[in-house]
Amino acid sequence: SGSVPKIQVAAEASKQEGELAIVLADARALVAEYSTAPVAKRERRLINNNITVHVQQIAATRSQVEKKSVDIAQFLNGFQSGTIQRTFATLSLAKRVLTQCDSQVSKLNRFAFALAEVSVKVAVFDATFGQLLIALLHESCVLSVPKYYPFVQGRYASDDEYFKLMGYVAAEEQPPGLSVPKLETTDNFCRRIQGFMLFYGAYTQCDNSRHPHGINHAWAWASRLVNRVPPNRFSATALESFTKHAGFALWSAYGAQFGKILDVIAGEFLPTLEAKDDADSRPVVSRMRTYLNERGFLKPPEGRAMPNTDTSSNTRL
Repeated sequence: SGSVPKIQVAAEASKQEGELAIVLADARALVAEYSTAPVAKRERRLINNNITVHVQQIAATRSQVEKKSVDIAQFLNGFQSGTIQRTFATLSLAKRVLTQCDSQVSKLNRFAFALAEVSVKVAVFDATFGQLLIALLHESCVLSVPKYYPFVQGRYASDDEYFKLMGYVAAEEQPPGLSVPKLETTDNFCRRIQGFMLFYGAYTQCDNSRHPHGINHAWAWASRLVNRVPPNRFSATALESFTKHAGFALWSAYGAQFGKILDVIAGEFLPTLEAKDDADSRPVVSRMRTYLNERGFLKPPEGRAMPNTDTSSNTRL
């Protein structure tokens, strides 16, 4: 096990992850007492309810994206910058956005674009929100860094210890009488990776001149993943989901340079994974091959172009 590193990650990615983790730790420390204080319970519930309503009202139309971005920015602005309440609200908002990745984006992929557009506009308005959002994403999905923990027999006290490190969470349905919660299935874990990475791809490709985490971050992520993370079902799921939403913008911005990354995926990454002949990896390999063969990166992804308003709500006589 000595020859296999404990963690596979690019130095720059690790540095950025560490810097954002400090911002997150500071925010958590600031709100720690407030988060559990009985006296603040009603205020906390009010903040969380407001955030839930705003985020749930995000819809895939230009007018709704604009409206909800302004509504959320105004809601945050209702708290003085730097206060405990403002930090609590900002942190709650970032968590709520990522909850939508799991509950909505993984089921309706194109919703990622509306959620991402609103998130970018809020991040432009409030830099701390943008930092907390990416820090929480890194914490929820290690492949968004991108980093990977190779599994080596005997390195971990149990398989569950390794799975938790990778980001597995407790299964929703628990058999009775277990002292330690049962973890989710790998299928479920991969479905959550998909939701997070479809959102992250959509987020980085948003066209906003003041974007704090734009297409250059998409480029860095894709090149680091293919260069530093081994091909397996997890990394392939992250890569396929991310390129599905960011590939078009990456091709538009980098052209032949991005083409070289695609060549590495087609000529090295996928063949390495195919050689393992893992039945569970076949569907994601097939999706990625189709995307490359059909040159999916030349077409805007479904959901990227949003109508100005929801035409279905306008009854025409």
